[in-house]
Amino acid sequence: MTNTESDGYTPMEYDADSENDETYQRCLAYLLAHAPIDPDDTVVDVGTGTGIVALELASKCDHVVGRDIYDEWLQYAREKAEQHGIENVSFDHGSFREPNVDDPVDVVVASYALYMAYDEGGEEELRAAIDGLASLDSRCVVVADKMRFGPAQSPSDYETLPPMGTVANLLADAGFTLTDVEIVSDAVGVLIATR
Repeated sequence: MTNTESDGYTPMEYDADSENDETYQRCLAYLLAHAPIDPDDTVVDVGTGTGIVALELASKCDHVVGRDIYDEWLQYAREKAEQHGIENVSFDHGSFREPNVDDPVDVVVASYALYMAYDEGGEEELRAAIDGLASLDSRCVVVADKMRFGPAQSPSDYETLPPMGTVANLLADAGFTLTDVEIVSDAVGVLIATR
């Protein structure tokens, strides 16, 4: 069975919310300004959603590969790329555990999606997700995401965020060295890890 939507939340609603979310915009701006992406790189955006990050990265590199698990969101991302005349982006199915990328990859980006692995399955699931990203054998992973930079949060019915230290340690366990940290808020930041 193929997923066609994400809990009734539409791609259009996500784009509108993202555009109006100051924290999201600051996180995206940092990612775009500081991710070590070269003009001849292939970048994989896992958890691409509506393709916001993939489409922004397209002008910085040779090719962007967007991966997601939701048909409706992938189709929406493809339509946006076509509307904007962006031809060096492709979108297809893939997940953190199984990115579905066969070609060589230079940089992997995970933005506003990796935290869901922790929310759904704790550290074990987050480790499996990061190991899936590491399997792409890129020189760099950029995590621009929700994570806890402040004190432990109270239990929430909405979502449980991983501690930044846990994300950093799992990246290290996967063979990466943390080279840049930007705290955007106590619950959002950017980690850049290289090997």
